[in-house]
This record gives sequence, C-alpha cells and structure tokens, in this order.
Amino acid sequence: MYRDSINFAKRELAVRAISITMGFVFFIAGWRRFYNMPAKHDIESAAHLANKLVAAAPGSPIEGIIHWIMYQPSLLSLSTYLFSTAELVVGLCLMIGLFTRLAAIGSMGLQIVLMVIFGWMGYECLDEWTMAATGFAISVAIFLIGSGSYSLDSLMDKDILARWATPKVSGVLVVLATVITIGFYSFYFGIFHFEKRTSTHNYSIVAEVVEGQSDVRTLYVKAGGSSTASYVKGITFTLPDGSIVEQSPEEIEVVRQHFLPWSKSGKVVDGVLKLRLGSKTDIRIPAGATSAVIDLIDNKDQELTFTE
Repeated sequence: MYRDSINFAKRELAVRAISITMGFVFFIAGWRRFYNMPAKHDIESAAHLANKLVAAAPGSPIEGIIHWIMYQPSLLSLSTYLFSTAELVVGLCLMIGLFTRLAAIGSMGLQIVLMVIFGWMGYECLDEWTMAATGFAISVAIFLIGSGSYSLDSLMDKDILARWATPKVSGVLVVLATVITIGFYSFYFGIFHFEKRTSTHNYSIVAEVVEGQSDVRTLYVKAGGSSTASYVKGITFTLPDGSIVEQSPEEIEVVRQHFLPWSKSGKVVDGVLKLRLGSKTDIRIPAGATSAVIDLIDNKDQELTFTE
C-alpha cells in the first residue's frame, strides 16, 4: 500500500514535470516576442517573424499558402499575433494545470504547425523537426494522462475532456503521433535513404514568369542554406542570335523585391547582389533573352531558361 502511494506520487510529479516543461517552452516563446523582442510583431520591421517564414517556405509542403499569407500584410500580422498569443495561453495553462487536456490539444496543433512550416530547417542536426515531433508526442501523453493531482484542475475538481481520454481515443492518438512523426520525417529527409528535401549546401535559383511583363523575370531562391545567402557576381544573358549580354551586379536592374522588409535581399552589397533563401527578386532582362547563367560566389553556376 505504501509502495503504491509512493508510485502514485511519483507519477503525479512526473505529469507535472512534463506539463511544466512543455508549457514553459511555449510560454517563453510567446513572452519573448511580446516583451523582450516586440520587433518580432512589428510588421514593418525586418525582424518580424516573417523573416523566418521567407526562408522556411521553399522546404515546406504548404509553400504556396505561406507565400500567399506573406502577400497579405494585415493577415500576416494578425496570424503572428494569434500564434504568439496561443503559445502564451497554451503554455500558461500547461504549467499551472488549468484546462490541461484542452491545452494539450492546442499544443498538438501548434507542434503540427511548427513541423509543417519549419520542420526541414534544422539542417545541421534536424533540430526543428526533432523539437516539434517530441513536443507533439509529449502533448499526446499529457492529453491521455491529464493534469494530475498537483494542478488547478485538481484543486477545482474539474478535468475538461477527461471523458474523451478513452482507450479507443488513446489508441487513435498514439497511432496518429506515430504516423505524423514518421510521415514528416520521411517527407523532409527520407527513411531508407537519407536525403534532405531541400538542399542546404548548394543554392538553387529558378526564373519565374511575371504576368504581363515579358522583359521581367522573378529570381526565386528555391534551395540553399537558411543562415547565409547566395551572392551573385554577375549574369550572362543569351539572345536569340546567340550573342550574349553580360551584366555586373550594379548593372542588374531590380524591378521589385518581394517580401520586404523581411527578405533582406535584392541589394548590392560589397559588389555582389545578395539573394537570400526563399527570396523573390524581379529583374529586367535584355529584350528577347532566351536564357541566362548566374555566376554565384562559392556555388555552381545557375542556368536559367526564359519561357512565357
């Protein structure tokens, strides 16, 4: 009997420990943006959270959605505020044990969002994916176990959603956690052959057509390191008659820089044109140019074909 009491106390303390830890991770992330680094919520600041979205988009399965949101500043600003607020609320509830199971569901949702958008970005040690996957599993465990004795839920004798923590639901959640974890890992990195979906060593630049502007192309950096940038030393254009036109960084006419001020790209710095991962930069091409070769520093040349 005494041993059972000891084991029960250990179990309850373990529940509090994982809830407090998971809650603190979320709470401090939201707190940091609201209190320590308010520029993260300033839509007109280069430090806004969108600066990370720029680099995350090329490797995410919802790349198009991320780009669409970044073209809607008001929606983007609201989204980041809501995300940070959700982190604060979910984190606080987990730490103090209030509406614990509901907070655990919120935590699952936040972890999935993090995995979908940023899952590939831990290119050195898979840290972004690892943290989100581990957090999702912890959130599932918290939902199944509940708030425990040392919580406000217990003090108020209320455990919202406790009736849903049935063996059948538990089994479904365990399977879901396994499928999501393995599925996203496979999507980003492969299983039998480790292969990163987005290259982090060599930059890849593609030319996108700009509707209604035949002499303009969008240079989109589709792959490369997220902590550095590609640097253009020059572009050599090929015309229909086979002749070439060479342009130095200073001669390249930048028509538009997308995702400003967060992309931090499209400007000539120390004699080279800086293009960061995920950035989109519209440049004017010579009339009739059919292709081009971009000369990058410490990277293989990028061959582009211009088509309508």
